[in-house]
Amino acid sequence: MEPQELLDRYAEGERDFPGVDLSDTDWQGYDLSEINLEGADFSNSDFKNMVFNRANLKNCNFRGSTFQSVKFVNADLTNACFIKSDLHIIDFAWADLTGAQFGECRQFSSCEIAKATTKNVNFDKLNLYSVNWSFLDLEGCSFYKTNLHGTNWTETNCKNCNFKLANLENAIFREACLEGANLKQAKLKKANLMKAKLKNASFIGADLTDVNSYLTNYQEAQIIGAIMPDGEVYDPDDYSIVEGGESGGNSTKAEFINTENAPKSPNSPHQAVIVNDCIYIAGQIAIDPRLNIMLCDDEITDQTRRVMDNIGAILTAAGVGWSKVVTTTIFMVNLQESDRMNSVYSSYFTNENLPICTCVAVSQLPENARVQIQCIAST
Repeated sequence: MEPQELLDRYAEGERDFPGVDLSDTDWQGYDLSEINLEGADFSNSDFKNMVFNRANLKNCNFRGSTFQSVKFVNADLTNACFIKSDLHIIDFAWADLTGAQFGECRQFSSCEIAKATTKNVNFDKLNLYSVNWSFLDLEGCSFYKTNLHGTNWTETNCKNCNFKLANLENAIFREACLEGANLKQAKLKKANLMKAKLKNASFIGADLTDVNSYLTNYQEAQIIGAIMPDGEVYDPDDYSIVEGGESGGNSTKAEFINTENAPKSPNSPHQAVIVNDCIYIAGQIAIDPRLNIMLCDDEITDQTRRVMDNIGAILTAAGVGWSKVVTTTIFMVNLQESDRMNSVYSSYFTNENLPICTCVAVSQLPENARVQIQCIAST
């Protein structure tokens, strides 16, 4: 579809344009409020002075695009892909950014996210030192290798967030929730962790030199190999950036991944394991992690979406995103449902990053599920 055709049909009152291919297009000065563009491809496009208020932009691909003075107020951007995009003066107020991917954006400046839903968002490898994160609910977000120098996280919910290898020097986490957060090898020099909640947080190999940790309990966290506020390395003789046991002898170490944002695997004691820079994720079925029961009944599309969301949470806990998945194995009890399953499955990847896939027919799956997916990703 050409942009002018969409604009003409929109002007006539049409609002539903799901899955359209509008890659490599230019958009300037248009108001497309309340439009339905779910799953549309806008990769490598240019947006200036645009309005997408209350729009359905779920699973849209904006990879490599440029945005300037764009409003997404109350828009649904669930699982939208902004990887390697350029964002300047963007209003995400009250938008749903759950699962959105902003990894490796060229620019992320003057963006209003304070009132947005921001759970499980990927902010990997960005320069976000100018963003104020205080009082936000960022549970499950990933900031892997992100520059967050001097940022304010006062009373922010960072439960299960991934800050592995992030630059958090002089950051303020006063009274923040860091329960279950991954801060392995993060730089936290002179950060303020006063009254922060650190239960099950991992500071393995992190630099905590001169950190203000008044009324903070490190005993609830993992701090093996961390440089403590006094400059001493905690337990240097046993230092190892590994959570789990050893595998394959002394030269190979296994790091086990378990997160509350995904259910336990029905066939494995751990959700995933990292060995030799590969992440092996145990087969997932459509179990809701909050209730630990199947909620999707027999609908294959709903089951697939729940399975993929579970895998996404495990990837985030491992410090990576969907672009790192290299191969998947899909088990189905009815291969005639493959097209419907794939319509959901493929929406989690971009065309450039579709993994190798094998689909296998089976007679039965745990909990009478209709689909189970396991995958391998790189770190």
